[in-house]
Amino acid sequence: MPSPTDFLELLQAHQELVLANALLLGEFPSPSGGEEDRIKFLAERFSTLQDVSIDEQGNLQAIIPGKNPNFNVLIAAHADTLLTNKADQRLTINVGPESITGPGMADNTIGLATLATIPDLFEKLGIQPEANIILLAHTKSQNSHDLAGLRFFLENFKRPIHAGLVLEGITLGRLNHSCLGMVQADVICRVHQEPGTRWEAAENAMIIMHRIIRRILEIPIPQEPRTSVILGSLRAGKTFNRPPELARLKLEIRSEEPGKAREIRYQISDILDEISSETASDCSITFPALRKPGGIPFNHPLVAAAREVQEELGLKTTTGPSYSDLSILIEHEIPALTIGLTTATNLNESDETVALPPLLTGLAQVFGILQSVDTLESILAI
Repeated sequence: MPSPTDFLELLQAHQELVLANALLLGEFPSPSGGEEDRIKFLAERFSTLQDVSIDEQGNLQAIIPGKNPNFNVLIAAHADTLLTNKADQRLTINVGPESITGPGMADNTIGLATLATIPDLFEKLGIQPEANIILLAHTKSQNSHDLAGLRFFLENFKRPIHAGLVLEGITLGRLNHSCLGMVQADVICRVHQEPGTRWEAAENAMIIMHRIIRRILEIPIPQEPRTSVILGSLRAGKTFNRPPELARLKLEIRSEEPGKAREIRYQISDILDEISSETASDCSITFPALRKPGGIPFNHPLVAAAREVQEELGLKTTTGPSYSDLSILIEHEIPALTIGLTTATNLNESDETVALPPLLTGLAQVFGILQSVDTLESILAI
């Protein structure tokens, strides 16, 4: 049975497979809800596997059969990226000797490319896993879609899933085993300006939104359990000389404490109601995404096994809660982890760049963890 360091050596000759898939996948724009080209590409890659199918949400699933037909492990990667706008325009990907650059490369083209390469790597290594490996490229994970693809898959997949592994491009050494409670809020403030109103008499949505922000920042936020309110985006106005009629604030509330994010959400709603009643404005709030806190403990056998793999590969493990794909597996009571595959720079920019040398260690980590999961069959497949 190969050790994680053995995998590091064995995979060295095959790293270019991941690079080739990353190049091809990276050229396809893949906004949430527009992942069709990537999914079709992956369907061709998975054509020799079992139960290859695309569901109503556009998710692609395929199965690598294991020795035990009753033991199932899910490996998931989201197919959409934040930095692609139109699904009919090819993107430019640049490859250097030690890096690959392109929009969304770290989040999550390189994770999806790794998912695409796993069947070939199993074949080239001559290994059949104990568990059935369910490969899932899921859609509609970003923004207001709120992980709709992954939710749909887990609600409709008929087999039991005994463990899950979520692949993210960054950062190598990451090991998430729990999830924060999270609320995303979209706040809109509108004022009505009569035609011909003098500029000095016109209502200003930006000023009212500033008042809202000031009140939000006055909400008491506990240090323990960890809780935060992140003001992510503020937009208002189009010109130099016209007070804006609309202002929009996007924020995110995170907390480890059950119910705390929801409590702060209600406090913000009350602030909007109060300020709307005091000003000539219409303030509204919607909640595009909600998550519940939860997960598996630090001493869970799956977490312990993954930590051992990372330690053997010389990685410094960074544990902590997540709030993305992992949360949906937690809702379905599936023991699961999120891991990162490499390192990156220029995050959320058009020249997002991932490092290639650490990727080999990231691949060895995946196979080391899958091998460890096989040894946990008696614990997980209950």
